[in-house]
Amino acid sequence: MALDMEGEFYKLAKDILSKSQNFYKLAAISPNDGRLSIMGAEGFLIVPKRHLERFSRGTEERAYELGFVCGEDTFGGLMNEFDEEIRELPPKKLTELALLMSRQIGWGSFEVVKLSGSSAQVTIKGTTTIELRHKNAKHHSLTCGFLAGVLSRAFGKEMKGTVEEVKKDSVAFVFSGK
Repeated sequence: MALDMEGEFYKLAKDILSKSQNFYKLAAISPNDGRLSIMGAEGFLIVPKRHLERFSRGTEERAYELGFVCGEDTFGGLMNEFDEEIRELPPKKLTELALLMSRQIGWGSFEVVKLSGSSAQVTIKGTTTIELRHKNAKHHSLTCGFLAGVLSRAFGKEMKGTVEEVKKDSVAFVFSGK
């Protein structure tokens, strides 16, 4: 009986990312620089709530760019820490892992509404996002950028995102590959 190593690594990653008690066992303060280190992905910084609020009330372009870099670096660092089997997973499974990670580190709860791997098109519904929690937010570009960054890593190509619909308790984002 052949072992499905890709499937086993996927199950392991999903288990770690879906349970807070497992995920946070892998987070620590780095002894070198005092920054948060998640599974050895050095250089992360804890940002105060006021800074996030400032970005969600500032310009959309700047918030999107910051979110994009944050998402790309965070999920990219996490992917590097998992075995190389994880990097070879299809975009659908990587997207699922990315959204689990996003929830665990406080970006919000996300659900894939529609995903087409071949055309690199994704629709995601988010609840409890940073902007939804801060009622004074002018836009949802920080979270949109963050999701575009993690999806860029999941699909292996740059993804561009837009906010499709904003409701009182949820927001819908649409992403497509360039």
